[in-house]
Amino acid sequence: MKPIKNVTYWRDPELEGIEICQVNGSRHIFPDHSHDGIYAIGMMESGGSYCLGPEKSCSLVSAGQIALINPNQVHSGVPVPGKQISYRMVYFDMRLMAAAAGEISRQPAAIPEFPFMVVGNPLLWRCLQRFCRVVQGPADRLEKESAIMDVMSHLVPFCSNITPENRPLRSAGRSIRHAKAFLSEQLDRKISLEEVAQAAGLSRYHFLRVFKRETGLPPHLFRTLRRIDQARQLLRDGQPLAQTALTVGFSDQSHFTNTFRKYTGATPGQYLSESSH
Repeated sequence: MKPIKNVTYWRDPELEGIEICQVNGSRHIFPDHSHDGIYAIGMMESGGSYCLGPEKSCSLVSAGQIALINPNQVHSGVPVPGKQISYRMVYFDMRLMAAAAGEISRQPAAIPEFPFMVVGNPLLWRCLQRFCRVVQGPADRLEKESAIMDVMSHLVPFCSNITPENRPLRSAGRSIRHAKAFLSEQLDRKISLEEVAQAAGLSRYHFLRVFKRETGLPPHLFRTLRRIDQARQLLRDGQPLAQTALTVGFSDQSHFTNTFRKYTGATPGQYLSESSH
């Protein structure tokens, strides 16, 4: 059996229960197997592969489609004969998925189960692709955890047996004020979605929905903008660029420069140059 070429695995020590795998140009045939306690979500980017062998055409995942594999569900991976395939796999620990499903449905014991192995859902596809870009990129913990809950809020209601709670969103002005104050403090510290949701007195799922409705921004972007506001003030006060980046929570100076330019239209150096005139 030939080894799989161009395969990359990704894990973040701050995000437990998540693994991403990117495979490009493979003809590898996976025999029947299963994943204990793990949901496997596959996005076929080019080519096509059978999840239950060629004899079951309904298990064919084509480009642009998504494979949904439940924990302990036996499946294979057989590329269409003569074709190379490129795909991305996301593996979610069952405990992570169950916790999110419990918040979405308000049923603590909810365990999602995918009734269909192959789906074509452009909205979910875009959401999964965005999730991968965020969690594999330089984003902070809050943005990554928000991306996880966002993808769960699409994956669980649209593709599983779990029904979300449809209670209308009520005004949560006090909760959002608490959250905004929390997000505006200690900008050099990494915070989790759970922390800010607790400050608001809401579940993570409910908090994300309410915060975006009330402010027009996701919480990670609200905090990023507060960081940029403070950075501008610190730079005007004469604090060195490297120290400013650390003070507002950027350990990577190039990430700070790129983010600053994205929201001000100028690099920190250009901003200082203009401020000096």
